[in-house]
Amino acid sequence: SFRGHNELDEPMITQPVMYDVINKRQSVTDRYAGRLENQGVLASADIQKCSEDHKQWLRQQKAAADTYQPSMDDVRPWWNGLRQGGDGLSVWDTGCPEDLLRYVSFKSVELPKDFTVHSVINRHINGRRERIANGNIDWATAETMAFGSLLFQGFNVRLSGQDVGRGTFSHRHVMLVDQTSDQLHIPLNTLSEKQSGFLEVANSPLSEEAVLGFEYGMSVATARTLFIWEAQFGDFFNGAQLMLDAFVSCGESKWQLMSGLVMLLPTGMDGAGAEHSSCRLERFLQLCDSNEDGGDGDWLNWHVAYPTTPSQYFHLLRQQMVRDFRKPLIVAAPKTLLRLKDAVSSLSEMSSGHHFQPVLGDASVSAEKVKRVIFCSGKHYYALADKRKALGHHNTAIVRIELLAPFPVTAISREIAKYENGTEFVWSQEESRNMGAWSFVSPRFSRQLSIQLSYCGRAASASPAVGVAKIHQKQAEDVLQQPFRFTLR
Repeated sequence: SFRGHNELDEPMITQPVMYDVINKRQSVTDRYAGRLENQGVLASADIQKCSEDHKQWLRQQKAAADTYQPSMDDVRPWWNGLRQGGDGLSVWDTGCPEDLLRYVSFKSVELPKDFTVHSVINRHINGRRERIANGNIDWATAETMAFGSLLFQGFNVRLSGQDVGRGTFSHRHVMLVDQTSDQLHIPLNTLSEKQSGFLEVANSPLSEEAVLGFEYGMSVATARTLFIWEAQFGDFFNGAQLMLDAFVSCGESKWQLMSGLVMLLPTGMDGAGAEHSSCRLERFLQLCDSNEDGGDGDWLNWHVAYPTTPSQYFHLLRQQMVRDFRKPLIVAAPKTLLRLKDAVSSLSEMSSGHHFQPVLGDASVSAEKVKRVIFCSGKHYYALADKRKALGHHNTAIVRIELLAPFPVTAISREIAKYENGTEFVWSQEESRNMGAWSFVSPRFSRQLSIQLSYCGRAASASPAVGVAKIHQKQAEDVLQQPFRFTLR
């Protein structure tokens, strides 16, 4: 239609004068054909034949569409060597030689000659060297090890988001600034004279829809770069909801375009108020094409993880590049864990032969004595562990679900089997009942594992978090008390 309107609409209803003028004009096609005929370029019969031939082609294509079966193996030429995710959860050796990890860590805080850094950076440099020496690897160091080891393998890494070079919580510092000249320096880009992979740091404005859309577009164009977008706070992704709904969550299903984009969403109910607490984990789980009755595998539209240790995060990042398929990865990233003394890993946990664990069991209790099993995800684990210790509950195990989607039913089943005397099974979370992972995990435990979980967490709420400190503190204490009460909801 040349009316410039939806072809099913009648524009005369609302714009009669303008469309009276339009209706009296020839279409562009007729005007062009008339000019060709007047100039002797084409005869009237030729024009008619062109029109009929094109209409016939359109009819043929319409008929072919009725029987067309799209191929799910249409991997673009620049994705050679990759496949689409298959059934089951594959395991990849994402560990690295310890000497390489030490080398990357030391190089990550090496400065050029006459390069002046802020005093905060000096503390960062000394702290990293100490951590390498004592073997207590924190979150930022594990991330740097993941980046650097991938660069050594020839992959590129691109990190975007607001203040990502420094890190929202001043923990990362992969981009340094000379205090006298404003000169920038990225230490990981000087690992070796022969390195072929490089780190690109794109400190972007708070324009989430534009930035995330750009990063997604880049990620479908190449499989050799780890693209990471970090929200300043987890719930800031809501400014890019359109990109998530229409592209990232379903791009492979719609157009067979694989993406290895990673979204880091800092989360945690730490008393920061409604807009700086929850990364709205429930939304990402709701957008998964996971089956409540089972059968999840690598094929899931995107993967959702809530890791609790630096080594787990290290393996997640490396897995994105090492495996032979690409999937978007949603990471509920930490805030308080960045500096929590207990949230550290040993270098050996990231060494060769190790990999990401979808479920972390509880080695601190005797399995035969366990009566109650608490399942949880993310930073909440540390608060639960401290509360258990304070209460002296030696018959309670705490199992961490590190990968929520695809749902790791086999790994969970193995953990449950350890507790033959277990009679009470609990899901504990910081978030409100209508948020977090509860609505996702509950039916899967019931249908796939025949386990009826008791819920422990905040009551349903319209807002992700309260804005009054005293109320927050009371809720937080109640959330920690609930899983250890003898009568569960």
